Amino acid sequence: MENNSQHASSTPTDITLRLLEDITHDFSEEHKVGSGGYGQVFKGVHNGVEIAVKKLHHMPGLDDVQFKNEFNNLMRVQHKNIVRLVGYCYEIRHKHFEQNGGYVFAQMVERALCFEYLEGGSLDKHLSDESCGLDWDTRYKIIKGISEGLDYLHNGSKESIFHLDLKPANILLDKNMMPKIGDFGLSRLFASTATYTTKKIIGTAGYMPPEYIDKRKISPKFDVFSLGVIILQVMVGPLGYAKCADMPSEEFIELVLGNWGKRLQAIMPWHTSQQLKTCIEIALRCVETDRAKRPTITEIVDKLKKIDTAKRSLIGQSSESAVCAAMDPLELRFPFELNKEVSCVLQLTNRTDDTIAFNTKMNREKYYAQPDKGTVPPWSKRYIIVTMRAQENTPPDMQCNDMFLVQSRRLSKEDLTPDNIAEHFTRLMGKAVVVDEEKLPIVYVGVASTSTPIPR
Repeated sequence: MENNSQHASSTPTDITLRLLEDITHDFSEEHKVGSGGYGQVFKGVHNGVEIAVKKLHHMPGLDDVQFKNEFNNLMRVQHKNIVRLVGYCYEIRHKHFEQNGGYVFAQMVERALCFEYLEGGSLDKHLSDESCGLDWDTRYKIIKGISEGLDYLHNGSKESIFHLDLKPANILLDKNMMPKIGDFGLSRLFASTATYTTKKIIGTAGYMPPEYIDKRKISPKFDVFSLGVIILQVMVGPLGYAKCADMPSEEFIELVLGNWGKRLQAIMPWHTSQQLKTCIEIALRCVETDRAKRPTITEIVDKLKKIDTAKRSLIGQSSESAVCAAMDPLELRFPFELNKEVSCVLQLTNRTDDTIAFNTKMNREKYYAQPDKGTVPPWSKRYIIVTMRAQENTPPDMQCNDMFLVQSRRLSKEDLTPDNIAEHFTRLMGKAVVVDEEKLPIVYVGVASTSTPIPR
């Protein structure tokens, strides 16, 4: 298990209340950056570094437990996806109050926790549907980071830490959009992965699993359920969990993939489609009503790692001699029909780190292609729809001597401007640089009632 000790610059230090008042201008509104049920968060600068100061509310009977829970758990964890504790304040003051014409002194306990300040704010401020907001690579990094942080909490030491209030408001993002789990006020230490029962409801509505709401049962699957809801919200928007509950799983998966396909304009790298599909499937398993059907957090992290391993393996297959995008299929088969246009689909796969330009050649009196030229981004696929124009006569014995030619070449960085590609495509393809050519035979396969379906 990774200890991530490099992410902790030093042991959290004792910081006086007077100093915290100075760096936050006496906890002023202009320094306030957030609030919750147990405290308010202020921004300050300590030793030249921005920090977030969480000052706990005065709630007799609760605030001490809240403070000690969060402090003890944060002192135990060091991980790149866990918010780092940099300091704390625990002071007992005596303040005077007027009473019955005189003055009395009352004991005031002041508690504050100081964290690294994260410029990206909380995740809930960044949630949106597939059509806007964060790009997929950033969303995947967030999903993976939260999962790895939760895996560390559950399995990073002999005593598992159950967060019990995992939600977007408690996920903070640094300037590079790296997620860090925070707010451990409700978290608990457990010596094993057994199930426990509590008397009081703790947590946030919408992120608590049904077995906890109905029977107050706590297990590692509590946090897994919360993670599933978060993944759905990261992928689909704030209403992600509600949307998936309204339709069958297969239909929901198809809908999400389709929406992301539209945003990515149908040019989706292989590893991106695998990430999308895997993350949806993980999320749907996490929010299963029956907790036995939910995966463990370790299974989730392992599944995400397999995707990344497959991606690296695929990238490792890149070869300088591989110029042309791979073709599938290696022949174009048309279900021939008189007086009717029919289509088939050619898939171009670019398994290199470069952008590949392609150009098509054919008998344009009989066929046309959409697109007939263009580019394929690195590690992605592009579909060409090839259509046979309506024919008035059936070819003798259904024989066809036509060929479909695809030329391709890698583009240099100088070639990658939109103007070059749009206005000088023929010149680019005709450069002295090696141009690969693939000849695909065209085959008629007999009368058919429908044309070949076009993938969405």
